[in-house]
Amino acid sequence: MPTLDDLKVGHCALIKHIQDPDVATQALRMGISVGETITCLARVPSGPTVIQRGGMELAIGQALSQQIEVELQ
Repeated sequence: MPTLDDLKVGHCALIKHIQDPDVATQALRMGISVGETITCLARVPSGPTVIQRGGMELAIGQALSQQIEVELQ
């Protein structure tokens, strides 16, 4: 399954699964949870992925984004 790190700019995705409980806790602290729809706004090579959820923009580090499984919309 693709991860948040695989998204291309402009793509929308549904957060499907976060395997590691520690990663899920980190994501939840940023307002990201399973079932949320997000949009990829920007990507920094070997760096964070900038997403939008609702009216909020977040930069998610590569290590975290590689562990968040998504389904393209």
